[in-house]
Amino acid sequence: MERSWSEKQSRTLMGKWFGYKSQDYRLLFIKASDEEGSVRLEYMLEKNGYIESVDISIPENSAIPSVTAVFPEGAQMQKEIADTYPVRFISNEDEINPDEEQNDLLTVEWGPFHPLLQEPVFFRFLTRDDAVNKAYIETGYNYRGVEPLCIGEKIPHVLDMLERISSVNGFSIGLAFLRAVEKVNMIVIPDRAKYLRLILREMSFLRANLFSLSHITQCLGLLSDNSDIFKLISLYNEAASLITGDPQLKGILVPGGIKSDIEPETLFQANAVLQEMVQELTAIRNRWNSTGAITGRMSAIGKIDKDIARVMTGRAARSAGFPEDTRKLSDLPYHVLSYKVPVAGESNCFTRTMLMFEDSLLSISLIDQAIEIIPRGDVKAYNGTRNKGEAIIREPEAFGELILSVGLEGNIVTDIKIRNSSSLNFSFLNSFLAGTELNELPLLISSLDLDLSGMEK
Repeated sequence: MERSWSEKQSRTLMGKWFGYKSQDYRLLFIKASDEEGSVRLEYMLEKNGYIESVDISIPENSAIPSVTAVFPEGAQMQKEIADTYPVRFISNEDEINPDEEQNDLLTVEWGPFHPLLQEPVFFRFLTRDDAVNKAYIETGYNYRGVEPLCIGEKIPHVLDMLERISSVNGFSIGLAFLRAVEKVNMIVIPDRAKYLRLILREMSFLRANLFSLSHITQCLGLLSDNSDIFKLISLYNEAASLITGDPQLKGILVPGGIKSDIEPETLFQANAVLQEMVQELTAIRNRWNSTGAITGRMSAIGKIDKDIARVMTGRAARSAGFPEDTRKLSDLPYHVLSYKVPVAGESNCFTRTMLMFEDSLLSISLIDQAIEIIPRGDVKAYNGTRNKGEAIIREPEAFGELILSVGLEGNIVTDIKIRNSSSLNFSFLNSFLAGTELNELPLLISSLDLDLSGMEK
C-alpha cells in the first residue's frame, strides 16, 4: 500500500531545494539506504567545492516530490533509487504512455543490441516523417549489482571488482576508491607513485577517447579513418603492454601507491610509442575540420542549450563554453604541468567530437610532461587500513566528473555508492533526441560519451 508524505512535508522539502538552487548550488549526488521500516535519502549539493546535504527519512512505499522539478540532472539518480528501494517520486509532469500517443505517429524500436550502439540500451521512438517526436529509453541491461556485491568484502576484492565495472573508466573508478581508502586511513602517497598514477590515468583517458573516436568514424561511415584510429589503438596497446599485460591497466593500483615501480627506460619507451600518435590524430582532426560535408552534418544535430549544458559534465559542458577542469579535483600533481582545458562555443555533435581529438592530444602531452619530471623514490606507502569512517571523493574520469561515497571499517567495505558522468548527463538525453532524423541517432548518441556500464552498477 502506497503512502504519501503530508503536503506540509513536501512543501518543506521543496523549499529547501529551491533555497539551495537560488544560491547556485548544484545537485551532486543522491544516496539511499534502508532503515527499519523506512528509507533514508541524502541529497548532496555542491557550490565551489563546498558540500551541503538535505537528509530525510520516509516510510517504506511512500510517494515524495521529485527533485527534477528543481534539479533536472537528478532524474537518472532518482530512477536508480526507485528501482532499488520501496519509494516513488512524483513529478508535476504526468508520464505519457506510448500506447496512448497520437495515432499519426509511427513507433520505431531500437536496441537493446544494435551494431552502432556501444552498449545495450533500449529506445522506443515515436516518429513523424522519419524524425523523432518523443523518445522512451529503458536502461538496466548492464546491471550487475556490483555495489551490493562490494558490501562486506575486503578492500583488494572490491578494487578488483571496481576496475572491471567499465571497459573505459574502470581504472578511474578503482583509483577514486583507493583515494577514499587512503583518505579514511590518512595514508600519504609517495611523490613518485602520484606521478605514475597520473601517467596511468591519462593513458586510460587516451584509450577511452580513442574508442569514442573509433565509434564516431563507424557512424560516419569513414572506413579509412576508422582504420587509422584502429592503428592508433594498436599503438596504445603496444605502449600499455610495456607496462602491463592488460590494456585496461587493471591490477596495478594498490592502497598507498602502485604495486611495483616502472623503470624509467620503460616509461620512455612507452612514451615514444604514444608520441607517434600526435601527427596522425592532428591530421584526422584537421581533415574533418576542413570537410564541409562532415562539419555541416555534425553541427546540425545534437545541439545542447547552454542552460542545460552548464549543469552537465564532460564534453557536453565544455563544448558549450564552460571550462570545467575535473583534473583540479584530483590530488595528483596536475598543478605542476602546463595545460589548458579545451572548450568550444556551441555544444553539438561536431564540437564534442573535435574535443575528443583535443582531449586525446592533451593526455599525450600530460604523459610526456610527467615522464620528463617524475621524481625517484618509493612507489608505495602503506600503514594498514585499520580506521573506520566514510569519505566522499570527487575525481576525473575520461568523460567528466566521477563521485564515490565509501564507508570502511578496517579492511572491510561497509558502504559504497558510485555516480559517474553518465548518471548525470543521461537525464537530459530525451531533450537532445527530439527532432533528430532516425539515421542520425547513432552519431548523436555516440557523441555524448555514455558509459552505461559505469552508470548501471
